[in-house]
Amino acid sequence: MKNLIISKQVKSTERMSLQHLIRPKTIAVIGASREETKIGHMVLKNIIDGGFPKENVFPVNPNVDNILGLKCYPSVKDIPVDVDLAVIVVPARIVPKVMKECAEKKVKAVAVISSGFKEVGNVEGEREIVRIAKEAGIKLLGPNIVGIADTPMKINASFMPYLPERGKIAFISQSGALAIGLVTWTKLKEIGLSDVVSIGNKADVNEIDLIEFFSKDPHTKAITLYMEGIEDGRKFMEVAKRVTKVKPIVMLKAGKAERTAAAIKSHTGSLAGSDIAYDIAFKQCGVIRAESFPTLFDYGLALASLPDPKGENVVILTNGGGAGVMATDACEQYGLKLMDIPSDLAGKLKKWMPEFGSTLNPVDLTGMAADRDYYGSLQTLLADERVHAIIILYCHTAITDPLRIAEALVKCKREGKYVDKPMVAAFIGGRECDTAIKHLTRYGIPAFENPERAVAALAAKYRYWRYKKRPSGAFVKVDGNKEKAKVIIERALREGRALTPSEAAEVAHLYDIPVVKKRIARSKEDALKIAEEIGYPVVLEVESPDIVHKVDVGAIRLNIQSREELEKAYDEVLSNVKKNAPKARIEGVVVRSFVKQGVEVAVGMHRDELFGPMIMFGSGGTLIELYKDVAFRIAPLTDIDIDEMMKETKVIKVLEGFRDKPKDIEAVKKVLASVNQLSLDFDEIKDIDINPLFVYEKGCIAFDVKILLRS
Repeated sequence: MKNLIISKQVKSTERMSLQHLIRPKTIAVIGASREETKIGHMVLKNIIDGGFPKENVFPVNPNVDNILGLKCYPSVKDIPVDVDLAVIVVPARIVPKVMKECAEKKVKAVAVISSGFKEVGNVEGEREIVRIAKEAGIKLLGPNIVGIADTPMKINASFMPYLPERGKIAFISQSGALAIGLVTWTKLKEIGLSDVVSIGNKADVNEIDLIEFFSKDPHTKAITLYMEGIEDGRKFMEVAKRVTKVKPIVMLKAGKAERTAAAIKSHTGSLAGSDIAYDIAFKQCGVIRAESFPTLFDYGLALASLPDPKGENVVILTNGGGAGVMATDACEQYGLKLMDIPSDLAGKLKKWMPEFGSTLNPVDLTGMAADRDYYGSLQTLLADERVHAIIILYCHTAITDPLRIAEALVKCKREGKYVDKPMVAAFIGGRECDTAIKHLTRYGIPAFENPERAVAALAAKYRYWRYKKRPSGAFVKVDGNKEKAKVIIERALREGRALTPSEAAEVAHLYDIPVVKKRIARSKEDALKIAEEIGYPVVLEVESPDIVHKVDVGAIRLNIQSREELEKAYDEVLSNVKKNAPKARIEGVVVRSFVKQGVEVAVGMHRDELFGPMIMFGSGGTLIELYKDVAFRIAPLTDIDIDEMMKETKVIKVLEGFRDKPKDIEAVKKVLASVNQLSLDFDEIKDIDINPLFVYEKGCIAFDVKILLRS
């Protein structure tokens, strides 16, 4: 019965809100100290200095009576009111004891700042505090964290030097030291945050829990994260897909270095590096990936501040031609569409520039432009419904004051005469422009030090807007013969090997993938007989579970036209294998018909350990890894996923009929759907390679199929 009760408590805990952790009404600091150099003192002082009501703060230390003017309690159990959040700052060896006291007190959440757990090998100690927390229904953040900062409630329950400026961006960080540095940076730039949460070891509360919390938080308009890794890739995608339909997520994922490909035997696997899996997962669930710390907050600021555009037409407004060219290049790089300025709009803009100004896009007001010219031209662009977004550039000149320009832009925006449009700005001029940049950002026009950052920030908004409009699509399903395929796969697993080419082709055929008909010969005489029955020309290839790429070891001969050629080729392929792969097991020689060459594409699957099956499509043939014209999506796929991944490649133009007749794209889509289903039906399959898949005007055929299994 006791175990049953614990199980119910755990399930109840999983459904609990994180409100008591992020926005507590009462806070206990366990391990508070009088010594100014100790973290227990810093955390208590920061809570008080941040503006949280002192009467709701309770220091806990059995050795002192009073800290910073607050009564000190020997134990959290002695506090006379309910405690929402306990911040624990005691040595690791004492944390389990303190956790038990929190459980007895019925504390609702704990933030364990203390280090000395999993990160230094103390795995059992960490498991113990998690066990106590779960049995008591306590939400546990950490251990090994900096703490929590929440600007709506004025809580700085951390050892960050100060509370951030209040804003609409939540920041979740796996690195405590970087959280401190970034809060300092955002303070300097006057970028507001709603919350900063350091998650440390993620023993209980993790990034997925926090994303769900902030998705429903009225104080947060954008969620940003710095992460070194995600433990549950499938759950992350499930939650992120749901959240990004209502609120943007920006992720800075560290660790882009490619893993070694030495043990990867398939083309698909070698192309699907672990960081590519993150890229594809983020793309599929609408997460914007940041390239650096500045872009993390550039994107967050734009996504939290800017309204959705009404269309794709972007206009650049500048006082410098060079800055306009830089912004134009960046727009092309980031996929923003510059509007062709209509003649009637050009006429209205002419009023705000000298004769030698330009009404092309970029609209160049020239270096003579004053605040009234920026105000008037911006007003003109805002009034025109054909203009959907505006990039404002200013290069500091001796005759203008950057702050006056910024004030004019803010005034124009705040007058509210027109539909709100996304606007970003870049003020170029060093220290003289800093005040203007802060002023613009403060009033809802994200501003930056150079044109490229402004364009990238606006592009992040457009990427998110496009994702929200993207149709969800329907999951593709293929009714393969799972039972027969299972027999073949389980036999290979029992024997500890990959599927032979014949077995791989049979499994593919069972899932409606068109394959070349083939039979296996155990002798030269068998091969000659099969060739006569199939009809020349034929192909010979050695059947071996130990040879993945037959071309590399000379185990295949194509376009054999006669009996004499077959006799010679039979001896050659066997001799080549004995020479180049002497340890390979030879189970016979496959004879198959020689098919005519079509457009070569590749279809495949690699099972990522974190996110699961990654389906690949791209250019096929022997140079697949050199050209790398491939695209990936993570299964299960929708019809929209298949369309999008195919359109990301260059070979799609060939299939659509570049300098030739169109090929059967629908047939390729069916093969992708079959590979998707096969990967979902059999966790035992590690890699699938169909390369080349010949595509014709009508139909397609898998010329070579490889299926590798997990050990």
